[in-house]
Amino acid sequence: MKTIVSIAMIFMFANGFAADWKQVSSSNGIVVSKLKVPGTKIVGFRGETSIYASAEKLMHILIDNNHRKDWVDRLKTSNVLETIGPYEYIIYQEFKLPWPLKNRDFVYRGKATRKKDGRVVLVMKSEVHPNAPKTVGVRAELVNSRYTITPIGKFKSKLEVEIMSDPKGAIPKWLVNIIQKKWPHKTLMAIKSQVERKYVKEHPLPPIVEIKISKK
Repeated sequence: MKTIVSIAMIFMFANGFAADWKQVSSSNGIVVSKLKVPGTKIVGFRGETSIYASAEKLMHILIDNNHRKDWVDRLKTSNVLETIGPYEYIIYQEFKLPWPLKNRDFVYRGKATRKKDGRVVLVMKSEVHPNAPKTVGVRAELVNSRYTITPIGKFKSKLEVEIMSDPKGAIPKWLVNIIQKKWPHKTLMAIKSQVERKYVKEHPLPPIVEIKISKK
């Protein structure tokens, strides 16, 4: 059953399922929507907004590990365990939670690709890695998360973020959903605050991925 649910979640996130996203809030130019996935009580959330910044600048913010704690909410530790390529890595992160909850940590793979239509998609998903440290509290699962950058001219971009995670442990699913509902808005506001900082450069975008169909 768990395998079927996991496949359903991956398929739904990979294909967008725009008709199934239900708007839950709109403020500061940020629209937040939710997506109920069959077979689980956890709800996926998505935020989208327009930012006056090039796709290359947003790419730098998302890829740069040195400044992640400046904009990722509650992030305490962020260590790259393995760099697979310029747009793919395995990372370990620890997040601070208020007492009496235990901190959560994640080990996940991040991989950025560029589609033929120009969109850049950074997909993040939990996985096991031999260099991962022992968990500091509870090892959570990043079921499926992604950032999507869509260029709008040279100096403006649309940025979307989607999150579906399971913090594991003794946290009620209704509380998880409340926390995750706020996460897209907080994250997009934080990214907006970074675009004019001196550390942000123009990072080259990933090469366009061509889907080749074999001829028989």
